[in-house]
Amino acid sequence: MASTAPAKKRASWVDAAVFVGIYLFFQVILPAPEPITKSGMGVLGFFFGTLYMWIRVDIGWPSLFVLGLICFTGVTTPGTLFSKTWGNSMVPFLICAFLLNMVLADTGLSRRFALFFITRKRNRGRPWRLLTMFFLAVLLMGLVSTSSAICVLFMAIAEEMFNMTGYKKGDRLVETTMIGIFWMAQGAMAFTPISHVLIPAIFNNILNDYGIEVTYGQFSLIFIFMGIFVFLGWILIFRFIIKPDVKKMANLDIDALKATLKPMSKQEWTILIVYGIVIIIWCFPSLIKMIPGCAAVGSWMASLGSGIPPMVACAVLCMIKYEDKPMLDYKDCCRRIPWGSVFMMTAVMGTAYIFGLEECGITQWLTNSLTPIMSGVSPTVFVIIVILFINIMTNCVSNTLTSSMYAVIMPIAAAVAGLNPIAVALLIAAGCNSAYALPSSCPAAGLASGAGWTRVGFQIKYGALLMVWTMVCYLCIAYPILLKVFPY
Repeated sequence: MASTAPAKKRASWVDAAVFVGIYLFFQVILPAPEPITKSGMGVLGFFFGTLYMWIRVDIGWPSLFVLGLICFTGVTTPGTLFSKTWGNSMVPFLICAFLLNMVLADTGLSRRFALFFITRKRNRGRPWRLLTMFFLAVLLMGLVSTSSAICVLFMAIAEEMFNMTGYKKGDRLVETTMIGIFWMAQGAMAFTPISHVLIPAIFNNILNDYGIEVTYGQFSLIFIFMGIFVFLGWILIFRFIIKPDVKKMANLDIDALKATLKPMSKQEWTILIVYGIVIIIWCFPSLIKMIPGCAAVGSWMASLGSGIPPMVACAVLCMIKYEDKPMLDYKDCCRRIPWGSVFMMTAVMGTAYIFGLEECGITQWLTNSLTPIMSGVSPTVFVIIVILFINIMTNCVSNTLTSSMYAVIMPIAAAVAGLNPIAVALLIAAGCNSAYALPSSCPAAGLASGAGWTRVGFQIKYGALLMVWTMVCYLCIAYPILLKVFPY
């Protein structure tokens, strides 16, 4: 036993040395290609070094470490970086969402939700049917809501399912399911224009640039149809490539589990009402705005953002008491928050922000590199390059920054003879939300790994596989349909 501690200490110093080595390689050794600045090379060094630390060491303290180091690059000030990270509404959203989920678990409501999936007659002795229906529920909810909100809710339900079935953190099924929730929620955002403003923004660009109106219905029908194949691909990857052990789920005594269900308590009803209101505000402002006479209500709900509803809900639950105890004991719950997820999310937002700064020159370099590659190629090759570029980029930076590549790609598209620009623009709109492989893609990507449910390396390995399958679906399914629906 005495020899293990020094080994761990040496391993930590080795990892720290590798991080420094990666940074110095980019900052000192590797020449900066125009227009990437010296500061931009330092940013790249921090990014790849942090990615190594996330995979090899941990996701908590390396995230804090990189946020501090970014300030020394000179590309931004500490105050600005703070406002883009800790000052972002996603931070209170995530913290308060975790608090709400703890109340769900403590009152037994999350267990009741989990039992709903487990005890269906058609799922009896059929774990793969159960898991398929569970992921389908995630996908359907993701069509009308943000990935972060859906992940927080369904990860709480999945955790309860695993507690009841005897699975623990580190088990392959647990790891796959938790990251699969993110994949389904994130992928769903690419299939409809409801869950994120980026897709309608590109609709507006198409109308202004080409005079063609793309409706919500047209886009949804095309990409939801494609999404069916993405979903089936994920289930096949899950079952036949990852191959987790599902025997514990197959051997469940469903009747015994049903017998444990008691009538809903006052506490459960209370959290159901409070959480239900939060879910409605999160998920349905866009749908409510479509109802005649309800546009103002939908706009007000949308203006609250993702952070305000759970903050207010947590405050309300702190005030409500049962048996002289608050429904949400925030002092106790704060100790149980997976802070690694919060720290990782801030690092993701920080790196996404600095990647797009002109002082770094990274996006400008990408633009300059793309132009000679994409000019003079056939329409099919051009589309393949766009799909590949957009899907890779959205895994490295935010979907917002990726969607801005519309302004870079479309002028190049105009020079390609026989190319349908509407199809290309809509592939960009959908593709910027297809981030599966890297935790730097969006805040929701770090939820599972930050809570210790899965490893970053696992996400990269199988997320890359899902990304490849999604790109195939874009090219072979979505693109031909777009050419038929939007002739140009």
